[in-house]
Amino acid sequence: MAESKTDTQENAMNITKITFAIMIGGISLSAFAQRQAPVVSPQVNPDRTVVFRLAAPQATTVEVSAEFSGGKKAMNKDDKGLWSITLGPAEPDLYSYSFFVDGVQMIDPANAAVKVSLRATESLVEVRGETPQCYETQNVPHGLLHRHRYFVKDINRTRSFIVYTPADYAANATARYPVLYLLHGSGDNEEGWTAVGRAHDILDNLLAAKKAVPMLIVMPFGQVEGDNGYTFEKDLLGAVIPAVEANYRTAPGPQNRALAGLSMGGFQTIDIGIKNMDTFAWLGVFSAGIRGDYAKVHEAFLPQANSKLKLLWVGIGKDDFLFQNFTDLQKLLDEQKIRYTVKITEGGHWWRLWRRYLDELMPLLFRENGQK
Repeated sequence: MAESKTDTQENAMNITKITFAIMIGGISLSAFAQRQAPVVSPQVNPDRTVVFRLAAPQATTVEVSAEFSGGKKAMNKDDKGLWSITLGPAEPDLYSYSFFVDGVQMIDPANAAVKVSLRATESLVEVRGETPQCYETQNVPHGLLHRHRYFVKDINRTRSFIVYTPADYAANATARYPVLYLLHGSGDNEEGWTAVGRAHDILDNLLAAKKAVPMLIVMPFGQVEGDNGYTFEKDLLGAVIPAVEANYRTAPGPQNRALAGLSMGGFQTIDIGIKNMDTFAWLGVFSAGIRGDYAKVHEAFLPQANSKLKLLWVGIGKDDFLFQNFTDLQKLLDEQKIRYTVKITEGGHWWRLWRRYLDELMPLLFRENGQK
């Protein structure tokens, strides 16, 4: 009996220790949970002001820089180590932003929406208005995005491109579609036009409103690594286009291919497109222009532009740092008497403009003489 009593006492003591440990652990977990309460950031208010928050109790300074804020803004810290600031109101749009913690740039850990860049990844906040913007996901039929990978022996690299197919692509098994090859800027990759540009949503909305011709959008990776004479022009013409035309029901001929791009992609468009008007009959140049010896390099092709191009569309913001390059392009086109459509707007080197340029360009594509 004594042995049994001892066992019972020991068991009771163990149970007491476990219970105490659980209680203490519960208190600790509760305190931890309180310290780690979910941070809501960003918070978009009905008046279109935006509250940014970051839990950083050890930080000395925290700033936030949003596209609509006009540079870095110092945030305020409460007694629990939560930093916050309210900015705006902002015009309805999609904006990127970053935190700077003691000078170090970082994304918002409370926000899963990010813009992945080759330079610096940033967070995204969408400020909505009373009416949907052209890029907003709406209650309309949605197309699909497909990723393709291919190996380039010349540079020993695996590269990729993304293809958008309209919502009716699978159902219309015999239909053949024109293709827009859409190029990103130097800081982005092949996901730029979907993650930030929302090209797929823009076209979904246009097609639902019957404002555009059903088309494919191909978004390749515009940067080329390595040497051996391999260029993006060679990649686009020799690898991407053949892969697209082998795997999708594409309509043939230059009249069914368009090339457009922003910034670096705009320079690539005005370079590659003018030299290959037997491949592309529609060109869209956003926030770009010409540089260096462009006129000399392209002098054999420029006189053919009016007879071969169905549309040359160029657009830029008045405050864009590439405005002089754009002005040089305009001057050359005027000297050569080349027909083009121009769009000069308020603003700078911004995705806010490029989304709207695309929304304006796509209804013109693959129609007679670039008319809606």
